[in-house]
Amino acid sequence: MLKQFADLTIEADGRYAQDYELKFLEDYLDSQHLRMSAYLKIRDNATKIVEAVRVGKQKRNPEFQDYYGTCKRDLIDLIRYCAAALLFDDMERLRTNMLLWFQTIARSYTFEEDNNDTYEVLSQVIQTFLTPEEAKLALPIFELNCVVLV
Repeated sequence: MLKQFADLTIEADGRYAQDYELKFLEDYLDSQHLRMSAYLKIRDNATKIVEAVRVGKQKRNPEFQDYYGTCKRDLIDLIRYCAAALLFDDMERLRTNMLLWFQTIARSYTFEEDNNDTYEVLSQVIQTFLTPEEAKLALPIFELNCVVLV
């Protein structure tokens, strides 16, 4: 949303914006209440979300405990970035500022397969903390992790 707003500022410089150019803003404002609610739930439950992901990962891969400290730090950062992307409806910023950087690291240490498990579990866990309406907005953002990081 912020990028779209910045682009509109440049495109409509010296003129009034057309209705079709303002549609993204209307859509955002219509979903703002749900976005804010989901953001607050994720923020306030971040520790519980990370713990639930740890438990889910431990069930899938018993060796996960050996490197959980590093994974936990990265997961906390990723959840924070995802929550911000949800709040501002800005998946592109998440992709370019966080995920592409993290993808480089994941590939260099060859833990893409582990990422697949982590972000599948995260996508399942996040739904348990949100209403179905909030999850509908949040899941594409969390699923982007799976697409980019695997």
